Amino acid sequence: MRAFLDETYDRQLKILSYIDNKKKIVSVKQISENTNLSEKTVLQVIRRFEQEFSFSDNQFQIIYANKTIKGIYAENLDLMSIASECIKKSVLYKIIRTIFLYEKVDAKKFCDLEYISPPTFSRYRQRLAAILEKFDLQLTRDNQIQGNELKVRNFFYLFFCYSSSKWEFSEQEYREIETTIYKYVENWQTLNQVRQRKICLLIYISNIRSSQKYYCKNDVLTKLTKQGLFEYKNVLVDYFNSKKNRTIDQVWHEVSFVELLMYKEDLSLREIDYDRYELFYNDHNFPFIQQSNLLTEIIIQTFFSGASRENKELFLQVRQEIDKMHLVFNTCYADLSIFYYVYDTSNFYYRDAAEKKIIGQVERIVEEITTSTIYQPWWEVLTISKEAFVNSLYLLIYALLNKLHEYKYEPVKIMVQNSKVFIEEIIVNKLALIFGDRIQLVPTFRDSPDLLVTDIQLLDTPEQTREIFVTSFSDYADINNAIFEIQKEIIQNYGQREITQQLVSLN
Repeated sequence: MRAFLDETYDRQLKILSYIDNKKKIVSVKQISENTNLSEKTVLQVIRRFEQEFSFSDNQFQIIYANKTIKGIYAENLDLMSIASECIKKSVLYKIIRTIFLYEKVDAKKFCDLEYISPPTFSRYRQRLAAILEKFDLQLTRDNQIQGNELKVRNFFYLFFCYSSSKWEFSEQEYREIETTIYKYVENWQTLNQVRQRKICLLIYISNIRSSQKYYCKNDVLTKLTKQGLFEYKNVLVDYFNSKKNRTIDQVWHEVSFVELLMYKEDLSLREIDYDRYELFYNDHNFPFIQQSNLLTEIIIQTFFSGASRENKELFLQVRQEIDKMHLVFNTCYADLSIFYYVYDTSNFYYRDAAEKKIIGQVERIVEEITTSTIYQPWWEVLTISKEAFVNSLYLLIYALLNKLHEYKYEPVKIMVQNSKVFIEEIIVNKLALIFGDRIQLVPTFRDSPDLLVTDIQLLDTPEQTREIFVTSFSDYADINNAIFEIQKEIIQNYGQREITQQLVSLN
């Protein structure tokens, strides 16, 4: 969401994110050097944090010396809630919200209301127009958002989902929608509040856009909604039908829109009926089924090599995810990275060794398939980059692997030796209770331990074994350091995890 923030709030979050990531006291100079902001700006922002936010001492501390700020410490901050408050104060948020609710923005009235000049409004307007181009949308001269209606609605949905986890519109409207669904959808109460709000937001977007005479029409998807088992179908038909000035066809188009976005966003808990799946996802209804079949076969060969070729359920389970990705590519794809708050790219997009292996395999698959005679003609019609394809496919495959496979990684081998035998036994017990099967306690160097926990240096310690000095089980600092060092080794081994070939479940 950085693209939508005012510069003032962007600087605040940049500084706060840096401090929070360091997990230690940092000086104003360090913050300045690592954020490319002046020390004066950093000091102003820090003092604003002190005045405007209520942090506990464990979360945020400013260290003074003779009334001068010497250091700042932050840890475990709720950055998303802070960012949400910042975005709602930003001009672009207010412009987009106004366009959503009232169809367009009257520049003069907006400038008067927000106390900004026409040139300032013009600069923000240009920023919004550039953002909308990435969604294949346009900003008209009278400040309306124009383009494919499904893409317009998808933009509004994503924007308001990522800008806040709370309901930001009429509470009366929310209660009306939520009460209606609660009465007629059995599993509504089993959904968490985040999913409930997102579903209500989709219905609210449908209400707002329909009231502005913008309708979401897709004959194929509407036909499938009528034929399918969408659990919200009946209640939404009745609900939309109760609204004024809608034909029955428009009602069905709106129900179809809600179903599509719920499917895309995984908001429904209903399991896929694989016995009936191909009645809906076939060549007659969609133009990408042949491409989905090809990509599914390549994925199974690459990541599920131990599976039988006759395993129809696995094939459909993978293809269903591929079909969903292709459906999104074909209708309302959006690069979600524009909605993230990324201030440290290497940290945010970090991948361990196992993840790097997966992304490498995905890149090879994309390179191969986009040049194939079956896939290339369909692919070239889309306006989606290979990088976007790789990112989408990587997330899809990673989720499938976590769902269908078990992972394993080696435990950390630890040898404990203390000059006091009774202390050694207590330390062994303590480590075993804390780490369980993530560590393997070994008695001698012949077992090639990764770590040696000891109070004295042993002359015959192998070069590959790292020493951790712990004087006693009661030494708080030593035990904490040992736990920290063992955790680092466990995470390092986790990064080398391997997928077992045994499928956990196909349901």
